[in-house]
Amino acid sequence: MAIKVRMLLSSVVVLSMMWLVGCSGHYHCGTTFGGTCSTGTTTTTSPSTANAFAYVVDENGTMDGYALNTTAATFGAVSTYTAPTISPNRGGVGVVVAQGKYLYAVLEDVQQIYGWSIDSSGNLTALTGFPLSLPSLSGISALTYNQDVVITNPAGTLLFISEAVNEQILVYQISSTGALTAATGSPFSTGLIPLSPQNMGMDGLGRFLYVSQVSSTHSGTYVVGFAVSSTGATAGELTLIPGTPFNIPLWEMQGDPSGNYLVGISGKVQFLYGSDDNSLYVYSINQTTGALTATAGSPTSTVYAPFNIAMQPTSVNGEYIYSFSINDADTATNPIEAYKLDPTTGALSLVTGSPFNASTPTAFGEFDQSGNYLFIYSGVSPSYSLGVLNVASSGALTETLPTASLVTGGYFAASDVP
Repeated sequence: MAIKVRMLLSSVVVLSMMWLVGCSGHYHCGTTFGGTCSTGTTTTTSPSTANAFAYVVDENGTMDGYALNTTAATFGAVSTYTAPTISPNRGGVGVVVAQGKYLYAVLEDVQQIYGWSIDSSGNLTALTGFPLSLPSLSGISALTYNQDVVITNPAGTLLFISEAVNEQILVYQISSTGALTAATGSPFSTGLIPLSPQNMGMDGLGRFLYVSQVSSTHSGTYVVGFAVSSTGATAGELTLIPGTPFNIPLWEMQGDPSGNYLVGISGKVQFLYGSDDNSLYVYSINQTTGALTATAGSPTSTVYAPFNIAMQPTSVNGEYIYSFSINDADTATNPIEAYKLDPTTGALSLVTGSPFNASTPTAFGEFDQSGNYLFIYSGVSPSYSLGVLNVASSGALTETLPTASLVTGGYFAASDVP
């Protein structure tokens, strides 16, 4: 998952995309949980014993790299890293890691996908044939809230891009070399469904794709489901799930690792929608058809109205979902909530100690592939930072390292060491 928002297009979009602790609409650091601004550091980190890397789109025209080294207790710019050149941009529309070794950045400004391989030191090498020109990326909705418009399937063999304005979904097969090939039937038209596709989510086994209808108020109305072919030359081909569209109010959604459940939020928050929906929704996934059915007890009440969610991608110690939120006055973020998902019943239970007060205010988080680290994005123009939270086996969160300063705001993706 990339940073889950469209960057720097209007004041409303800026308010939604950042954690925004500015005062009275001014884009500067104001009240925070600790009473001070978290501006990050300029630490450089050796990649030789790194635990994970993070890559951030720099609007000035580079792909910047950062490394987490828990042994040295550092998180910062990679000391041996030379940032690849990309087109100057507005932060991109999505960055993803596939197969644990390929990085893709989608830039609307030039309608291109950039692709690199990642080595064990965190260095990026451009893949052959990239940047790849897109047929109609300008169709990505430019004046609303993009949180999951660029995603991969769990195996990292398919890349999906939604285009709200053009009412279509682009699907690419990702080969073992990182090359992209348009899937059979791509781009898939969604206008007759009808669907102006926005945020996307998949079940944990990569069999079904779920897509929300675009909204100018960050609110879910209905969801369209597709069965995704995994067979040879037709891999990535989309087929409508019977009974779709589903009349469920999901704005953002993510599948649990077991593949049994889809967890989502309506996205309805006071400062954008006019009222809060303090809920997490859980739907069981029919293992044959992909149809969605609300689980017993769903929705589960949350302390705060979720603005964004992150599902831990592994289930070694359980299955955990994290909710990020912004207060009703849009002046600060709330503590992060953590819930454990029962993979048998779909029931959610509050993790002990939740909500968690991370020292860095954030409304956006993304896991590395191991699920051990939750990367958090923070800031308002011109000061941005990226931090890391440790995830305990109990689901509890702790922040032990200073954040890393970013050059500009931009989408990011976290990667384990290949």
